[in-house]
Amino acid sequence: MAEEIDTNVYGVVRVASAFLPQLQKRTEAWLVNTSSGLAFVPMAVFPVYCATKAFVHSFSMSLRQQLRATNVKVVELAPPYVATELDREHKDRASAHEAMPLDEYIAAAMKELESGADEAAVGFAKMGRDAAMNEQVMGIFRRLNG
Repeated sequence: MAEEIDTNVYGVVRVASAFLPQLQKRTEAWLVNTSSGLAFVPMAVFPVYCATKAFVHSFSMSLRQQLRATNVKVVELAPPYVATELDREHKDRASAHEAMPLDEYIAAAMKELESGADEAAVGFAKMGRDAAMNEQVMGIFRRLNG
């Protein structure tokens, strides 16, 4: 659990802190943070993972707002459940949904990133993001953040 928090929370903050000074010197730069579809709609069997990815989502939104007048674009990439070697120990508990094949995910993620969207959600993650991040939520975000 501590390793998961260290990687998914502190790792994202440390990378942003380390690279932002260099990125801000460039004429155009992107910082891409990887969250998850489970950042928007968590699965109870993975509470820490889902919470850390919700942190990545919140952190990315706030950082994007802070850097809106700079040359740094902050993008959140939210993958669905993807079939990789990393998930082999969780396959029995993972999801009732079929894992997206890795090559299909890569193609879809690249298409989303090329669109220039601030949040690049893929597959099932897009459905969760769209449900959670509706216009009402974004309106409240804009009111809170000017």
